[in-house]
Amino acid sequence: MTRGYDPSRRIIRTVRDLQLSSFRREISAGIGAARRGVELAESRVGANHVSVKEGRDVVTASDFAVEELMRSLLLDSLGQPVVGEEQRGARPSDRSGYWLVDPICGTRNYASGMSLYCVNLAFVQGDEVIAAVVADPSTSEIVIAERDRGAWLLKGDKLHKIRVSALSRMIVVEDGKSKGARRAQAAAFFAAAISADRWDFRSLGTTLSLPYLAAGRIAAYVLFSISAVHSAAGSLLVTEAGGILSDIDGRAWTIDSSTMLACANQALHNDLLDLVTHVGGLLPEANPAKSGP
Repeated sequence: MTRGYDPSRRIIRTVRDLQLSSFRREISAGIGAARRGVELAESRVGANHVSVKEGRDVVTASDFAVEELMRSLLLDSLGQPVVGEEQRGARPSDRSGYWLVDPICGTRNYASGMSLYCVNLAFVQGDEVIAAVVADPSTSEIVIAERDRGAWLLKGDKLHKIRVSALSRMIVVEDGKSKGARRAQAAAFFAAAISADRWDFRSLGTTLSLPYLAAGRIAAYVLFSISAVHSAAGSLLVTEAGGILSDIDGRAWTIDSSTMLACANQALHNDLLDLVTHVGGLLPEANPAKSGP
């Protein structure tokens, strides 16, 4: 036997490969593209070339490079169109499959030298997210989901199924790019939730919170402004891991939604939705649901 050879590791890899081969082809393509994208992002080539997109929103040269790389890989492997965060694109008019790609979700963190960001890829058919791949450079984890197949965490040689949990009592809240009445509602929600003294709060500046929720690391994620290119992949991870998902006003979440409320269970979702509704009703401004994102 070769010195240092571990036959059990080969068995583990074989099991992992067999598990992955049972998923639709978009999962394999997404994993490959995400891995290459993370490698390029971690090289930090272009990370110091930062420009302002709008308001406090920034973009780096790395964002464009990572998106271009993953766009090319997905087109070459499957020939499917890509709608990206930086270079855009159009949804197919015939409602056929396409990719939503967010190359670096958490660009402000990334540009500041923090590893708190992720690579998001969602495969969409019509208006439905069918497959999702989210890569976390800080843990070397890739979280995947296929509709009706559950959510899974891939790290090294191991692949295992994950489930949501509310045990942490930790809630991540993001105001995002909310404006007007919606932003006032976000501020009022923060204040009311802190005063309630029932949960611990964080704000991470990235939709990495969605795979965290799917893996049971946090209990809920509240976003007062978000687009599908950032959140579509994570939305499938959460629901396939057993979570509850809606927009901030309690309507079913869709790829056209501009807000999100994702929770580990129905009771917590009800509590947070009640709080959102309560603070919204106290505001003198117009109904936040009718204001822009």
